[in-house]
Amino acid sequence: MILTRRRSMLRSASVELRVACRPRGMSRAARSARPASALQPQCAVYPRAPRNERVLEHCVGTKERECLAHELTMLTRNPDTIPIVLSPDTPSYGDCCSQMMPFDHQLVAAYFHRASPATITQAIELATACQPSWERTSVDERCGVLERATDLLAGVFRQRVIAAAMIGQGMTAIQAELNVCQLIDYLRFGCYFMRELTRNKSLIDGGDDAINHNQYHGLEGFWAAITPYNSLAYAAQLAIMPTIIGNCVVWKPSDHSVLACYRVFECLQCAGLPPGVINFVPADEKCFLEAVCSNTDLAGISFGGTTRTLEHIWRTVGAHIDKYLRFPRIVGTGSGKNFHVVHSSANLANAVACTARAAFEMAGQKSSSCSRVFVAQSVLDRFTECLAQVAQSLVVCHPLDYRCFMSALASQDAYDKVYGFLERACRDSAVRLVCGGRTDRGVGYFVEPTVYVVPEPTHELMCEELRGPVLAVCGFPDDDREALVWAVAQTQYAITGSIFA
Repeated sequence: MILTRRRSMLRSASVELRVACRPRGMSRAARSARPASALQPQCAVYPRAPRNERVLEHCVGTKERECLAHELTMLTRNPDTIPIVLSPDTPSYGDCCSQMMPFDHQLVAAYFHRASPATITQAIELATACQPSWERTSVDERCGVLERATDLLAGVFRQRVIAAAMIGQGMTAIQAELNVCQLIDYLRFGCYFMRELTRNKSLIDGGDDAINHNQYHGLEGFWAAITPYNSLAYAAQLAIMPTIIGNCVVWKPSDHSVLACYRVFECLQCAGLPPGVINFVPADEKCFLEAVCSNTDLAGISFGGTTRTLEHIWRTVGAHIDKYLRFPRIVGTGSGKNFHVVHSSANLANAVACTARAAFEMAGQKSSSCSRVFVAQSVLDRFTECLAQVAQSLVVCHPLDYRCFMSALASQDAYDKVYGFLERACRDSAVRLVCGGRTDRGVGYFVEPTVYVVPEPTHELMCEELRGPVLAVCGFPDDDREALVWAVAQTQYAITGSIFA
């Protein structure tokens, strides 16, 4: 927003100091993480650009591996019970549900309470009431809370969050570590760029009698965050990032990532996040959407999940548009269906290695997972042969085994959808199975790394949303680039893509 004020109207502003109250149960270590300088009014300090968080490898004998083993033991022996958190002093409770371990669905990763419509409405009202005061806090204070959270996340909370992601979402140790590092980077760089935006308020010289400057502020009302199960870093940043600018959030995590998301939320509480700024509300998705989209104070929605659900959100908000007090924003990411293109001139060893990792890490459930490959006809057979060798060598087991490359799918629903694709592909005589295709849900929701060769780019396996370790390969004439570009562009899902040539 651009503001213009006359010089004669300028007044000196008084300094207002706000110190976030410490949530009940904050540890001495968390209190000591808050520097004394944060309690004193001071001019803004603009640090240099942060560096990316270093990835720990959890090698045998390292301290981080010992700490992770301890956290895993604690979680498997004593599953947590996760409340609905609107205020640290008065947690709420609803219907008790279980988040099961996807690699052993007889074991409970955590118990959590699911919010009723009345509790969701209460969370919305609290976020709406807290938004004006949170917005009035300085950018430095808001960023300071999140920067303390990143320090805790990089330190004492690191292995707790990693263990929660492994137990609850079936991530391997390295995948969970990468998610934590990515979340730390999101927060550090987000705070840095927020400070950079507000650093230079002067725009242009308005002449002798005017000053022009800009102002960044949150949106009136509440912000809803509906987050996915397949990426902890992305889920947490969808809920946290709106708070940097001054918004208050009602966070509904996926039922299959409640444990890890709650660990991140605890980290924010220990960092001094005031009550009401983020409200942790596990809930039924349909019930939550009805409560959020029908509330006149809706300011915006952050969403990560399936394209069908995102389309439903757009339709629902559009149907209520005349009832809102303001026009809501929607920030959403749908399905991936990401592509690789392998040209005849490509380094096949590199293309195979990158494709295997992109398709099968995290059991192919990431939004950036590769699920379709276009390969030049002259190298198609060599590519699929090498890819099959790599896929068959991957270790598929429970993630507590450090040899594990890929574990189980996150839920029964995810397994059933992938199983349906495999059944239809098995009955399709035009589809050639290169490797994999077997499933096992006796203990966990396991699917082998699977590669098919399909006859045309419009085949179901090349076009439909598929979150699992299933890869479709389609050949293209070496010299027909226009047809290749057309084929890649025909599929509506494509968050990312890679070309090897």
